[in-house]
Amino acid sequence: MLRVEHLSKSYGRGKQRKTVLHDINLSVGEGELVGIVGESGSGKSTLARLIMRLETVDEGIISFSDTDDFYASCQIVFQNATAAMNPSWTVRDILKEPLRTMKGNRDAYIRAMLDRVSLEEKHLDRRPSELSGGERQRVNLLRSMLVEPKLLICDEIVSNLDRLIQKEIVELIQRLNRETGMAILFISHDLKVVQHLCDRVYVMEGGMIIEESVKQDGRFSFTHPYSLMLFE
Repeated sequence: MLRVEHLSKSYGRGKQRKTVLHDINLSVGEGELVGIVGESGSGKSTLARLIMRLETVDEGIISFSDTDDFYASCQIVFQNATAAMNPSWTVRDILKEPLRTMKGNRDAYIRAMLDRVSLEEKHLDRRPSELSGGERQRVNLLRSMLVEPKLLICDEIVSNLDRLIQKEIVELIQRLNRETGMAILFISHDLKVVQHLCDRVYVMEGGMIIEESVKQDGRFSFTHPYSLMLFE
């Protein structure tokens, strides 16, 4: 579904130019749960922005199987759930926004979808400041789900949440994947979460993918020293 080939990205000019991503190759198949792990500064979020066409690529190719309406087919949820919302809007307003071209009863559709992310109708009239961190991230997930994407990119979406809420959000993502067949690209520095959630994982270091591993018998196995250090 998604294929990234020989992707590179730099910032700055002249001697100040710095390569952030170098020769990235990865893929996500239909319905797959794929992880990207690496320490802060390894280039994970930059890669997510490039895949989402929020920034331009210097070199390489990003191809997506459904090009008719890319931004409906491919959605992203960011780490900072609060910053991703208009603070003056209610949850109802936030959820209606991506449906502005939808024909039919938007309110009824939103109410029918609330249960998918364990939200209730009472949340619709609240503003972001009146929600917990977990509730805000659920609203962001639902906003992305409403357009029925084929691929959802989750960029560090549980890193600011406590362990109990993290567990709930991860279980929610697994359920959404199971029920809708939506593929997930899950970006995180939290190795325990990735180990639990994903079927396949890429390890990033210094703007490069240094290793790929497929889960077997519930575990990933690695040979690269950096990957071994991270996971041990």
